[in-house]
Amino acid sequence: MSFAVGSPEYVAAFSAAGSSASPATGKFRSIILRFLDSPDFGGLAPRTQSDMKTSFYHDKNGIDRKFGDAPLAAFDDPRIRVQALDWRDKIGGKVGDDRIRHLQRLVAYAHDRGTLRHHHLQKVKSVYKSNRSEIFWTPDEIERFRIGSPPHVWRILAIALETGLRPGDLAELTRDHVHRTPHGYRIVIRTSKRQRLASIPVTAGMAAILSEVPADQSTLIATQSGAPYKHENYLGDAVSEWRDRLRIRKELRLYDARGTAATRLLEAGADLKEIATHMGWSLKHASEVIERYVALSADMSDSLAEKLQTAEKRKILQTKLQTGGQNVS
Repeated sequence: MSFAVGSPEYVAAFSAAGSSASPATGKFRSIILRFLDSPDFGGLAPRTQSDMKTSFYHDKNGIDRKFGDAPLAAFDDPRIRVQALDWRDKIGGKVGDDRIRHLQRLVAYAHDRGTLRHHHLQKVKSVYKSNRSEIFWTPDEIERFRIGSPPHVWRILAIALETGLRPGDLAELTRDHVHRTPHGYRIVIRTSKRQRLASIPVTAGMAAILSEVPADQSTLIATQSGAPYKHENYLGDAVSEWRDRLRIRKELRLYDARGTAATRLLEAGADLKEIATHMGWSLKHASEVIERYVALSADMSDSLAEKLQTAEKRKILQTKLQTGGQNVS
């Protein structure tokens, strides 16, 4: 019997083999297995666990593939830092940063428990810098995508544009997350990244989408057959595939719908603090993102700019009240 590398069955079989023949004893692989079986790992969010397992067991550049057979003594040698950084750099981008960050977590775990005497991977700086705050789906691009893509793929982008949710949360959305309020409806969902309860106004656009979702579909976003997507990454893949087919800017991603969503939530009555909290942004960043969108969108209504000004004035007034009227720089 064979299991996919990194699957729960693989880890269980590997652990079982280790208990009898101890193939991981004295190797860095033993730290990976101990960490996966620890409360430290068990207490992490499902999304974080999934990301870590990908880093540990990726078949081309995973931690186990690169360092699993290394003797533990290798990680007590300061030269391991250069090897780890070279490995990170060859992978490159955000993925490389994620890999070494997860390797750091393993080394820290082993160091805290005395398995390793030294932690030579502390204070590794990220090399990937991403500033996508000025990348938006324009109204024209959104309309082209709506007209040209299949309904089930359009629904992915459409709901992202109306809610600002990350792909992992989009994939989980059902009608049960929609709740009636005295003034309409809100989507209430516990987000996978921060494990907090998000309460999102149902915009007019979102209400229209809800009315079009097939009644027998368990999740609001699904494949062409109506089945839930098996992995959140498939949502972005589907959007990118049709973006390319429709010859829309290749730099656009599903994630870039969040800036547009911030403006729509403001129009729907959310204040800057709500938007910032929901997006995981600072109040200043939330305001700047919406300002950029207004500036870049030629057909953006004046009413949105007015709402942003009103929201900013309200924020300044609240700050003054909290600080006793003192000037705040």
